[in-house]
Amino acid sequence: MTSDPVGRVTSWLKSHIPTRETIADNRLLRPFAKQITRPNLWHMNHRSVPRAVALGLGVGVIIPFMHTVVAALLAVPARANIAIAAATTLVVNPLTIPPMYWLALQIGRWELSRGANIDAAAAAQVSGELAKFLFLVKRESGPLALGILTISVSAAAIGYVASAFFWRRWVTSKYRARRTVRRIARHRSSI
Repeated sequence: MTSDPVGRVTSWLKSHIPTRETIADNRLLRPFAKQITRPNLWHMNHRSVPRAVALGLGVGVIIPFMHTVVAALLAVPARANIAIAAATTLVVNPLTIPPMYWLALQIGRWELSRGANIDAAAAAQVSGELAKFLFLVKRESGPLALGILTISVSAAAIGYVASAFFWRRWVTSKYRARRTVRRIARHRSSI
């Protein structure tokens, strides 16, 4: 039995992703149903898709947990596609967080021109392993926060530009294909 894997994934997603109607019928979301079920928040267009990608990537990097919910909530005032904003947060997951945080620490250190070594005099004053660890966390929290913010803003900007570019290319290719089909139909009808 051979079946199309893309078709199987698409049908699985369609059966598991909530629709506007199911969200409006949910008793917890009913007070917000008017805002959440606006059609432009669920349709894909040249404005909502890049906004959603930027929002999802930016929120996903800054908030390591519950970022899907936060991105979906922030998509309403940003007039971004809710489903795409929630989906793009999934780029940040348990497999990508450790390398991303390591990279964020390196970027933060570079931006603040700090070395990786702990000051020996300050470390000598601290006794015990837990105290040394807390000293290290305190010392490296600034570069880490700055690095995460840098990665978040960069990912959001790159995501916005890339999705706007690819959206435009996709729409242009669809337009050209329709134009070619019309041209062929006109040519055949004139024969």
